[in-house]
Amino acid sequence: MSHDSILLLTSPSFSGFVENLGYIGIFIWFISLDQFTPIPEEITLLTIGYLAAHGIFNPFIAGIVSLVAFLAVDTAYYFLARSGNEFFQRFYKKKHRPFMDKYKKNIQENLPRTLIVLCFIPRMRMFGPITVGMMKLPYKRFILFDGIGVAIFTAIYISLGTVFRKSLELAELKHVIFICAMVGLAVIIFIFMRRMNREKKDAA
Repeated sequence: MSHDSILLLTSPSFSGFVENLGYIGIFIWFISLDQFTPIPEEITLLTIGYLAAHGIFNPFIAGIVSLVAFLAVDTAYYFLARSGNEFFQRFYKKKHRPFMDKYKKNIQENLPRTLIVLCFIPRMRMFGPITVGMMKLPYKRFILFDGIGVAIFTAIYISLGTVFRKSLELAELKHVIFICAMVGLAVIIFIFMRRMNREKKDAA
């Protein structure tokens, strides 16, 4: 199967974007389009690992680029929230207060654990830098533990994507299986997010 076919058969939006841009495409994706598209970061990282197993990326370099992009975005969120940015103030107020207050309390009691845990909850990682920034906690302490959490998160999902690809080497429909697995994961994340939103509404 050709290089173009592999890219089209994996995550179409992400793969098509990085086809000609390579590592720069990964960085641009995470600092821009990733913030607005519904594609979970978990699926994008799995796709990077899958493509790395095909020799399209070096998994270590791709992981470093992804990590730098994540930290750049988190740093921007932190300082915007810390400065009292109106958008983030409205964002905080729009969320259900019991839900936000819970994470604020967790951050006050155990910042390292809370930041690392948030990295592994789909679409919840952004709450870390925003909440910490609004609380005006030290940036160095925030970026240290946020970096640890994001590094673990990135390494795990890229590795899983690589292992998943290698486990399919004998399967004739390996690309179809990969797509089905990604769709299944997306559905699970969607259901998880809906359940969390329902719980937040019930708690309000």
